[in-house]
Amino acid sequence: MKNQFKYHKTLLFLGFTVAFMISCQEDDSPQLEEVGEMIVKFENYVGSQPLQLDDEGSTDYSYTNANGQAFNITRFGYYISHVKLEGPSGEIFIDEMKVSANEAELKGYYRVVQGDEDTYNVHLKNIPAGQYNRIIFTLGVEEDGVIEGAVGGILDRAAGAWFWNWNSGFINILLEGHSPASPRDANTIKLHVGGWKDIPAEGGQSQRFFNNNVEISLPFDATVRVNQTLRPSPHIHMDLMKWIADVNLEMVNDVHSPAAGRALTPRLVEAFYVDHTHQ
Repeated sequence: MKNQFKYHKTLLFLGFTVAFMISCQEDDSPQLEEVGEMIVKFENYVGSQPLQLDDEGSTDYSYTNANGQAFNITRFGYYISHVKLEGPSGEIFIDEMKVSANEAELKGYYRVVQGDEDTYNVHLKNIPAGQYNRIIFTLGVEEDGVIEGAVGGILDRAAGAWFWNWNSGFINILLEGHSPASPRDANTIKLHVGGWKDIPAEGGQSQRFFNNNVEISLPFDATVRVNQTLRPSPHIHMDLMKWIADVNLEMVNDVHSPAAGRALTPRLVEAFYVDHTHQ
């Protein structure tokens, strides 16, 4: 009887031991974090009208600013970088940033070019599953994107990147067109606003270089959920009128340096907003 009791006791001990070992093995197994995606769509407007490009040299003027000055637009676009998402319970996602000579390896930099629909969507991947209610991004290219040597993709100076020089850096936002108010040849207007660092003036000269990158923080119109099956798509509108509505195009029509664009930079913060989101 005692032997039988010892036998059952031994079996029970072995059972607990095996169960404990299995439990430890399960706990030690790596757990894969659930991730999802989000497609952020940028849409450009002039007031309530979708932005439409005219041909270079056109004398058709579709828009009028707050000063009563007619104008058209022949070229428009901007750089987006350093995208982040935040959630109501501390959720956070930071888009990976990488500069490379290989275009396929460039990460975290986007250029929205009016007329090229392939550039309107910013595809964010590997977002931790959760809820998000805010997007933050930089309008422009910060110091980490201004490097010497070969740089690929939309930062490639040899392939048409919007770049001035090492001190001035990239053009953050670019607008070109025509206005009868402009006294320039062919009534052109060219507003190129950029600059990546502040360089103080020396020797009594006026300051020439400024950091005109702008951080833009936008609440979503509703909290959105990201997971393996839900891929939300917020639509961000850029209203050009909120940027240049009260700019006197007779006086401000040829901006090609960080210093010249300094006065236009603060206006950009209010020009972007989330119009709606597809969940």
